[in-house]
Amino acid sequence: MIRSHKIRLNPTPEQAHYLMQAAGTRRFVYNWMLARNEALFQDYREGKRSALPKLADVKQEFNAIREQQFPWTYQTTKSVIEGAYFDLKDAFKNYFEKRTEKPTFKKKHRSHESFYLANDRFMIGAYWIGIEVLGTFVSNALGQPMNRRQKRKAGRINMAERLRFSGRLIGATISQEADHWYVSVQVDVAHTVTPKTEPVVGIDVGIKELAIVSDGRRLENQRSLDRQKSKLKILHKNFSRKQYDTETKVGSKNREKARIKLARCYADISHHRGDAQHKFTASIAKTCGIIGIEDLHVKGLFKNRKLAKALADASLGTLLTLLGSKMALAGGITYLVDRYFPSTKQCSGCGHVKKRMPLKYRTYTCCYCGLVIDRDLNAAINLEHEARRLFAVSGG
Repeated sequence: MIRSHKIRLNPTPEQAHYLMQAAGTRRFVYNWMLARNEALFQDYREGKRSALPKLADVKQEFNAIREQQFPWTYQTTKSVIEGAYFDLKDAFKNYFEKRTEKPTFKKKHRSHESFYLANDRFMIGAYWIGIEVLGTFVSNALGQPMNRRQKRKAGRINMAERLRFSGRLIGATISQEADHWYVSVQVDVAHTVTPKTEPVVGIDVGIKELAIVSDGRRLENQRSLDRQKSKLKILHKNFSRKQYDTETKVGSKNREKARIKLARCYADISHHRGDAQHKFTASIAKTCGIIGIEDLHVKGLFKNRKLAKALADASLGTLLTLLGSKMALAGGITYLVDRYFPSTKQCSGCGHVKKRMPLKYRTYTCCYCGLVIDRDLNAAINLEHEARRLFAVSGG
């Protein structure tokens, strides 16, 4: 099983310069291959070519002219070129399968800065990662002669923590987020887990409380974005007031500082939200064998303009994805209950289904059996009952 561990890096200024150059090289190669592929496709439409262009041929053409026209690309590891090719290939695959829009050119300061490393192009130590070419490049940037030991030390970037998994290294992706660098290492680990079938719980997700478990556990909605809206408003104002030339598309140094402050605030919001969700889903996976969750149409929920902002702040889609993936890793079973299942309208005591249950009613009162219960807990219990039924039908 392939697991990934994302670790923050603490590079020196010279090392950060190399990482930025590698990310820029990847962006340039991606854009060059995309432009060349579009040009060849246009020739095919005009009858100048007899066959459709292949991305592999475009890559071969780039490698043929690379030494003469783009010699500076050799200052970074070879994996940068390979990674750009595979990224563009995946982008076209997703486009043809109608999962995403047509690939577009990546822009500096707007696209996500990252690049790929093959498993033979880096080394992992206790608290460091060594990247091919980096030691030599740093010595050239400093302009001072360095011996072999100094080069090896210069090529090692400090990591904030040890690699969590042990096994065969598959690859790594280095990316920048809010002016901080991270490495995501993929490791092939041995994974043998005994399937669990008890206990069975149902989990209802919402906005007021992010998740309600049928056994009584609850995950509070952190409202990370809502709590930081005043600070974000100030940071947005400061950023918009800084000098920016619309013709040359160049801003002042103070504008860049304001942009970094704003980006780090958004990153803190994302990390605060993700920390709570990871801890909750990990505890569910460790203590539960079977869970029943509703198959929500998250994109459809965003059409409600009154709840769209709160739904985005809650990040329900990420929570459901984490539940499914962590239950599978722990040997549990996840049942996606049909989205039209009346978990909110149905009484968990007698099974009576109401015609309507508006959001303003936070307590479920059954007119048949007299049950009075919190509406979210009632929905979670109904999801548990449905999960038990699905498990019995499947032969469990």
